[in-house]
Amino acid sequence: MLFSRADLTQLSDEQKKELIFGEPFLELPPPCHAVLVLGGEPPNMPDRVRSAAGLCARIPVQKVIACGGVERAFGGGKEAECDILRRLLREAGVAAEIVAERSSKDTIENILFAFTLIKNDLLAQKRLNVAVVTSPWHLRRAVGLAAALMPKTVSVYGYHAEYEAQRFAWERSPELRARAENELRFLREAVESGFAEDFEI
Repeated sequence: MLFSRADLTQLSDEQKKELIFGEPFLELPPPCHAVLVLGGEPPNMPDRVRSAAGLCARIPVQKVIACGGVERAFGGGKEAECDILRRLLREAGVAAEIVAERSSKDTIENILFAFTLIKNDLLAQKRLNVAVVTSPWHLRRAVGLAAALMPKTVSVYGYHAEYEAQRFAWERSPELRARAENELRFLREAVESGFAEDFEI
């Protein structure tokens, strides 16, 4: 059955887990021209930064793009997501060039506007590897959107240091379960609007 035709309320826990965590993001990406760290709610940002910093320490990375223009309350003040991420990335010891993408308001814009920051690099190099770092429950949709929205000469990978742990813990965590349920609805919207390809479940 196609995902777009499934009744999300009737899916079993196992089906939901496969939909959200079924794409394995357990292997390290190859050396990457850019790592996109997606913005989001403040509680999610330190976790994404730790994963991005760990990835940069393990593979060659030319630049990191801190995504997000939404103003968030963080550390006693209000800043754009990209500025919070950029500061946390530096504090985490990331030595690669960090570029702030400060116009986006959602996942699709994160990806599209981040691509505008590397499109000249693509023209010069012809092919690029890009890694998307976001929360584990968000990886399937984010990587799928990036693969659909970027040119085919950009190879897209997903990464999060705690992907496997969250993949097996989500059923026991009310917070993770709520995020996964919500992500299923966003994934449906992405497929129905044509931003992501439909798929068999």
